Amino acid sequence: MPVSRVSGLGFYDTRTVTGLGFVDETYTDTTTYIQPTGLSATTSIGTVTATTDSPLLPSVSATISLGTITPIGGATNVPVTGISATTSMGVAELVTLMTNIKIGSVTPTEIHVGGTRIFKAYAGPNLVWYQSQRTTQYRGSTSTTVGGLYRPGPLNIFYRRHILAFTYTAAELSSFDIVSGSVISKLRWYAENPIGASYSPLPTYAIRMMHISSGTNTTNPTNLGGLSSSNVTDVKAQHNYDATASGYHEMTLDNNFTYNGSDAIGFIFAWGQCPTNWAVDGTSRLMPDGTLYASRTDSAGTYAVTDTASSTYATGSLTSSSNASGRPVIEMFTT
Repeated sequence: MPVSRVSGLGFYDTRTVTGLGFVDETYTDTTTYIQPTGLSATTSIGTVTATTDSPLLPSVSATISLGTITPIGGATNVPVTGISATTSMGVAELVTLMTNIKIGSVTPTEIHVGGTRIFKAYAGPNLVWYQSQRTTQYRGSTSTTVGGLYRPGPLNIFYRRHILAFTYTAAELSSFDIVSGSVISKLRWYAENPIGASYSPLPTYAIRMMHISSGTNTTNPTNLGGLSSSNVTDVKAQHNYDATASGYHEMTLDNNFTYNGSDAIGFIFAWGQCPTNWAVDGTSRLMPDGTLYASRTDSAGTYAVTDTASSTYATGSLTSSSNASGRPVIEMFTT
């Protein structure tokens, strides 16, 4: 901006002095101003919470402009680059409430597709929960009652060889969230008191599973007493079982077992004479009720899953470290 200088008066003025009638020099402002352009910012809008029936939002984002910066004076436009900020708020998973679902004239409490539960209704004000994908995990009783040192279990060697037989009911399996189409590929049990190294491995250790129609928690899978069985599967072939570790003992099955969703499941465990001698070793955890059947002896030889477990060990003496008895807790890994 031109500014007049009045040399005759001996000073610079900031205005044009027209009243004196002369101007002897002009002054130009050399200051450079910049005008940033293209400024913008992307920011998160926080968590989106559904307060009414809402669809699933795959993503949410928002762009906020800082507006236009206007130059002041004799500004020079200079582009400003490399300034940006982006943040994500992830996926907003909003559950759509589902009501009045009917199959024909029936209002279902659950809907399953294969082994996947896609719908389950709960009592409450317009509350419906759904699961789009079942998790792969161990399922079973959470009981931590310890079996007796003198009572049979999946690694007990108070006698040197065993056959065990017991049944989990359809209601129990449902409570474990084992449903129609669940594929059982591994079993595990918890060793509270593992056996010593000189008594291991347990030889010719094998497991059989089967469906039992109308089976109860007192059903003997080796003597069904008129009940019918199906899908009889030797899930684990005879092998040497190292039972010396404490904590969970996991056994990957040779043949998976697929649950039909309606029957009980019978289990048979059998093994041959352990090395060295018998010992007060090998306790695991017990179910809170029901009956275990077993045969056991110190004599040489092998029990097979086709043999009969003839002695009865009803749930009892659960506070006794020696004589607590009952069905063992066997957890099932399902997919």
